[in-house]
Amino acid sequence: MMLSLCCCLALCGAAQDSHPMWTVDMPAQTKLPGGLQSIGTELQPYERLMLANEKPTPPFLHISTAVRLSDGTIWAGTPSGLMRRLSRSAHWRLFHSRRWIPDNAVRKLVVVAADDVWVETPKGTAHLYRTNRTLPNKMATINRQLQEKHVRFGLVGSVVLKHPGDFSGEVFQPDSDNDGLWTALYVAAESFRFATTGDKQARENAWKSLQALMFLEKITGCPGFVARSVVPIQISKKGQFPWQPSRDGKWWWKGDTSSDELDGHFFAYSVYFDLAATESQKKQIRPVVGRIMDHLIQGGLYYRDPSGRITTWGCWAPESLNRDPEWIAERGLNSMEILSYLKTAHHITGAKRFHQKAQELITKHGYALNAIRLKMTRDVDVEVNHSDDELAFIAYYPLLRYERDPALRKIYLMSLRRSWLVERPERSPLFNYIFASGVQASSSPHVDQRPARVFLEPTEYDREINLRWFCDVPSDLIEWTVVNSNRRDLGKPFLGRHGQLCSTRVFPISERRVMRWNGDPYELDGGSGGRSRDDGTFILLPYWMGRYHRLID
Repeated sequence: MMLSLCCCLALCGAAQDSHPMWTVDMPAQTKLPGGLQSIGTELQPYERLMLANEKPTPPFLHISTAVRLSDGTIWAGTPSGLMRRLSRSAHWRLFHSRRWIPDNAVRKLVVVAADDVWVETPKGTAHLYRTNRTLPNKMATINRQLQEKHVRFGLVGSVVLKHPGDFSGEVFQPDSDNDGLWTALYVAAESFRFATTGDKQARENAWKSLQALMFLEKITGCPGFVARSVVPIQISKKGQFPWQPSRDGKWWWKGDTSSDELDGHFFAYSVYFDLAATESQKKQIRPVVGRIMDHLIQGGLYYRDPSGRITTWGCWAPESLNRDPEWIAERGLNSMEILSYLKTAHHITGAKRFHQKAQELITKHGYALNAIRLKMTRDVDVEVNHSDDELAFIAYYPLLRYERDPALRKIYLMSLRRSWLVERPERSPLFNYIFASGVQASSSPHVDQRPARVFLEPTEYDREINLRWFCDVPSDLIEWTVVNSNRRDLGKPFLGRHGQLCSTRVFPISERRVMRWNGDPYELDGGSGGRSRDDGTFILLPYWMGRYHRLID
């Protein structure tokens, strides 16, 4: 079995450059190949003991085998994983979980070159080495695999593997609460790719998935109300709330639609409309967007299903956000969301009623001011909802692109910068690029044209950190179980929103479980034991967004 995995060990250059990335082969043999000779010096037991107490603190104390190279690089095997330390590095690099080695218990290692090592574990061997690869090549591989097995009726999502770790075999794509949201993010990713490269296949992929989003609105039989997901009638959902049969008897559709879905829909329609849509496609998009927005307004800014019932998270009404204590935590986010929806609907349809409604919310109900304090500061005693963080940033994107009023832009940029500064330690290229594109939209007002250049300094949006992330993020999107809670190089531990163990130190993306942007990067443990695989949109979207806005080039 061969897994292609990526970890950049040097500063990245332009997007088209080749970068050093880690690759791992896991041959069927259980022992290291004969004839391998290790360079460097094998450390004796007392030297390994001293190493365990040196700075920087290694992830694990017990070191069973270690080799020091002439340049000071150290490779070390432990019962909990393979470690690597470069001279003068602030942290050890950890290779653990089935993503990198067959078993965490390292018995032997042979260092063939500084970036070439063989490892023997109780469950087999692994060969880790660096190869040069371009980021476009990496993205093409991720997208090809997504198209092969992660698309169901145009909807994009994770898959369940029949045999853990075996993506080449049979897979099943289950429905989820957020099929609309995940599909919307892919639509945006492919729209950015089309606008950047002119690749017609990108437009085709995006349009196919955008039609799936349109179908989610059509299938409910209620103009403007979109379903969370849809499955053929043969997959029985009878008696399962909130599933309902379609009027034609061919489908089940899932209701109780949340703000997550609407954020995704408006984001996808916005990006595709501006960057990829033909005139014929724009004529199809306009009425759908108009119906969704009209349905919200006619429902009193509550999202009501076909029976008139308000969905659990479908609330943007002033009397709730401004006066109901139950909704105070959502006041900032939901105020900004509805302003983003209205601005997008006005841009796409040209209907003045959407602009007028936005002005009413701003002048009479203070929605623009509500949005300033959208993100609570990071504090271990405050519940932090990373799902809301993702929703906030994809709502920021169209709002900052379309709003031209200087006074309102100043307020929205204040909100965006405040939110981004809280997110900045997480090193998210998606959040960083949305921040950067929002700021430079002031200098590049033509939303249907690619910016001619970057208007920000690289340090203002952490350019090098973003590029390192793309090199470091694994191409292996199988959700292997990853455990970091037993490490010694943690920050301050605390319990997260769902009671999971977290740390104030954010580990590199290659040392954490696979997660989307609604996941908590401070979370220490997670994964599914290799029983599922992510579709990879969380990588594709920020990459092509960054390329489109020239934040990578």
